[in-house]
Amino acid sequence: MTARRAFTLIEVMVATVVMLILFGLVIQITSHVLNAWHRTSGRLSANAEARIAMDRLTQDLQTAVVRANGLQWLRVEGPLDLAGVYSGQTVALKLFAPTLDRPSNRLGSICAIGYRLAFKASYVQGPKTYALYRKVVDPDRTFHELLGQSKQGELSGGEWSDASILADSNYLAANIIDFNVFIYARDGNTFALNDTNADGRIDGDFVYGGAEAPQAAHGVALSYAEIVLTVISDRGLELLQLLANGASGSGYSDPADVVREHAKQFMRRVAFPAQPL
Repeated sequence: MTARRAFTLIEVMVATVVMLILFGLVIQITSHVLNAWHRTSGRLSANAEARIAMDRLTQDLQTAVVRANGLQWLRVEGPLDLAGVYSGQTVALKLFAPTLDRPSNRLGSICAIGYRLAFKASYVQGPKTYALYRKVVDPDRTFHELLGQSKQGELSGGEWSDASILADSNYLAANIIDFNVFIYARDGNTFALNDTNADGRIDGDFVYGGAEAPQAAHGVALSYAEIVLTVISDRGLELLQLLANGASGSGYSDPADVVREHAKQFMRRVAFPAQPL
């Protein structure tokens, strides 16, 4: 009679322990790979958003209409309160330009264009998020309602108001938590927001053109604009939202630490090809 062989209890237990160890290692490796993939995809998504915003800003500033007639044609405002947990410096940009994406069924070419960064829901009943908004007023309304001696004083109210620029339909790019624009003149002067705080944050308004412009004289030729965008990854945005909601478990207590670890700064210099008319 042939003897039957079987695993002993010890052998079964050893095999089970080995399998559990291997299974745990596989889970751990898979988790690390998925986390790395999520971080990479989040950064790629944020970088794509930054490129969209940069391309629009570049196009608009390169074709900006600037005239030395005592009226305001280009305005940079800041600082502005986003009402979010991260209180970094931000600005709004207002200008006139013949943008390529203007409504094609309207006569004329020059459009009023407004940019504004905000912390708000980008759609009805959606979660609040940091995003840059861009409003384009069609050439017909721009000509009849926004151009002229009585209408180019401060570029405020109406089509220039925050509520108008921040309409959901004007959403341009998400994950942007900081937006700065600096204007440089051909004579070497810097027409930018006044840096008066010890922490380096920028205060005050800058206006090119207009009788109330504090720094820019009429007829001063512009050299270039410098755009600075700070873009945060999807993971960083989630952490900021946790802090904004007062939720625990984020591992951070200061929003600036989240920005420092999960955000990236993009800069671009845009030349003004034409002299003020």
